[in-house]
Amino acid sequence: MSFEPPDPSLKRPARSAWLGSLIEWLKGYLSGGNLIVRVGVIVLFFGVAFLLKYAAEHSQLPMELRLVGVALGGVLMLGFGWRLRHQRESYALALQGGAVGLLYLTVFAALRLYNLIPASMAFALLLLFVACSALLALLQNSRALAVLGSAGGFLAPLLISTGEGSHVALFGYYLLLNTGILAIAWFRAWRILNLLGFGSTFVIGSLWGFQFYRSEFFATTEPFLIAFFLMYVAVAVLFALRQPPNLKGWVDGSLVFGVPLATAALQAALVKDFEYGLAFSALALGGFYISLAALLFRRSGESLRLLCESFLATGVVFSTLAIPFALEGRLSSAFWALEGGAMIWIGIRQSHLLPRLFGLLLQLLAGLLYLEAGYRIDWGLPLLNSLYLGAALIAFAGIFSAFYLDRHWQQSHPLERRLTPLFFAWGLLWWLGGNFQEILHFAQGVDESSWLLLLLTATAVGAELLRRRLDWPRLRLVSLGLLPALLLMLVAMGQVHGHYLIGWASLGWVLMFAALYWIIRELEWDEMPPQLQRYWHAGNFWALCWLLSLETAWRIDWLIAGGASWELSGWGFVPLLMLLLLMHGGRWLRWPLARLTDLYSTIIAAPLAAWLLGWGLLVNFTSPGDPSPLAYLPLFNPLDLTMLALLLALLQWWRRAGGWLLAQGLTARHCFMLLGGSGFLWLNGMLARTVHHWAGVAFMPDALFGSQILQAGLAMLWALLGLVGMVVGHRRRYRLLWLAGAGLMGLVVVKLFLIDLSNTATLARIVAFLGVGALLLLVGYLAPVPPRQPQLESVEEQP
Repeated sequence: MSFEPPDPSLKRPARSAWLGSLIEWLKGYLSGGNLIVRVGVIVLFFGVAFLLKYAAEHSQLPMELRLVGVALGGVLMLGFGWRLRHQRESYALALQGGAVGLLYLTVFAALRLYNLIPASMAFALLLLFVACSALLALLQNSRALAVLGSAGGFLAPLLISTGEGSHVALFGYYLLLNTGILAIAWFRAWRILNLLGFGSTFVIGSLWGFQFYRSEFFATTEPFLIAFFLMYVAVAVLFALRQPPNLKGWVDGSLVFGVPLATAALQAALVKDFEYGLAFSALALGGFYISLAALLFRRSGESLRLLCESFLATGVVFSTLAIPFALEGRLSSAFWALEGGAMIWIGIRQSHLLPRLFGLLLQLLAGLLYLEAGYRIDWGLPLLNSLYLGAALIAFAGIFSAFYLDRHWQQSHPLERRLTPLFFAWGLLWWLGGNFQEILHFAQGVDESSWLLLLLTATAVGAELLRRRLDWPRLRLVSLGLLPALLLMLVAMGQVHGHYLIGWASLGWVLMFAALYWIIRELEWDEMPPQLQRYWHAGNFWALCWLLSLETAWRIDWLIAGGASWELSGWGFVPLLMLLLLMHGGRWLRWPLARLTDLYSTIIAAPLAAWLLGWGLLVNFTSPGDPSPLAYLPLFNPLDLTMLALLLALLQWWRRAGGWLLAQGLTARHCFMLLGGSGFLWLNGMLARTVHHWAGVAFMPDALFGSQILQAGLAMLWALLGLVGMVVGHRRRYRLLWLAGAGLMGLVVVKLFLIDLSNTATLARIVAFLGVGALLLLVGYLAPVPPRQPQLESVEEQP
């Protein structure tokens, strides 16, 4: 059964948290009633306190007489205020509050400063005053009187303190004051009084403990800390029980979550020198809260459901933290972050803005505390250490806060809506940073990359599963972020290791690519823009091509200790296979190739085609094609075979994607020129590599261009290509092909006449002249120039 907020007209103000309540009460105190009287009471109280301190140092009167005078003055003020309670209510209440404060001040000074009365008498008097002030406040239903009397009581030790004295007397005195507050809470739900007592007790206790919390004080301090803790847990329960029927179960988040936070912090300082002290403390605290939640729910049921849920969550947190506390000590920052998330939860449930903002601020402070005080004691236990668990709990608090604010978007403040994405990113960064830190500490070498791949994959898959279960669209950013993470890992691992499929990293890459395609397939059915889908499909496929290409080249180079052409062939062979997969893989892969044929065979395949053309041109001009340990044979070597297969595959892809290429502005003429030019350059490169290997000419531009053997071979090759082009162009009526062949033949003739014949004729020159001349005669016989006809003006026309 979900918690329904009460009628808006019956809600408490949004600023009902402790700071807002205190400001409102002070404003009412100073603006309502007789302002002069109220300010006068405050001034009188401070004046008497300073007078006592001054008299102790300078006056000649006996101290007993001075204290009795102050006490009589307080009693007279109290009686006079009680007498005027019906005629002048505000004046009477102010006098009574000031009088109670003076009596507290007098007894505490007599006990602690001057040792004039025994402790038993002082405690009896203080107990009497506590009971008296509580009774007066209840009889007159005056919250102001209760606050005045309690505030005076808490201030008394601070105003007359000389820096000496027993902490047992101080805490015993505060125990009596808190007993009065607990007694009032039994009858009245006065939140400002509860917060005043809680804040004063734990703040003053913290100020004392900052200097004196040591193991030797444990026996005299721990009982008081437990007593204060139990008192304010009881006050929080009574506050929920004493609400009006329409607000039954209303929770004071400041007490419910502030009491365990303050207690845990003080306990941590007190038991820091005890082995497993904090672990046992956390376990005891967790068991207490879980038991209390079960007991309250069994007794009160749905009326206290929110309070029971709050106690149960606190108990689970403490019980969980007992393990890391037992292993490595403090996790204060993580506890602060969890308390911040709990404040946001309770603030949303009760429509209070201030607790939610305080919860957000508390999480930021927790992160700063973690960075300032984070440390590691290496027990050899991955994950079970304070450094990791602290970061993980801070991450959980941030992500939970973002989720709960998103879930209650309409109830959140505009400022919270702007902060929600930042806290989501905050939580995600703490999650990744904590895990990354753990991997760097415990993993070594390649294992770091393997665990990083697993971390990124598990984070993205977990985010996608939670997105579907929780219906939280913001988690889509995490699942889609797997592709940029994969690209970063490709760059980083390539730089560090030189290749990718190393040990368990191979499994990591398989899982990551499988997760990527699973995420995309799941998101296709949601409201995901088609353009974004195309980007992710393309990015995944190109990343896979890069990984396989680099890995294949590395493996070939490792297996074959020979020429560089083997390794270079891997960079062309793998993209070639991937292009063939895009064209024919739809027969076996129903998704995504068969379902998205147009996308994969055009947009995704086009960059592969461009890569193959660029790779072919680069290696053709720069690589000598050394196939060692094998001997070089023209065409029958890894480089030339890859180039031939590349051109054939590109020709096939051109035929399949011709319509899409035409829509992109690439006509058949352009494709013919690209493929024809690439083929022509490849044949020239193959001839140059043959001359290099067979004739011993260095594979350098100057040496090759100066080689008469290469020049003669080029003349014969060009003449042969020109002949083939003219014959095929004539018979198929491809005008462009015929013109290309004729132009090539013309270049051959010019080239022959430019050959230097002044030197001694070589066999190469003679063969070049004779071969080219025979080819020209054959061309003249077989392929006369075709007549000009309109149909030949097109790029490709059937006869």
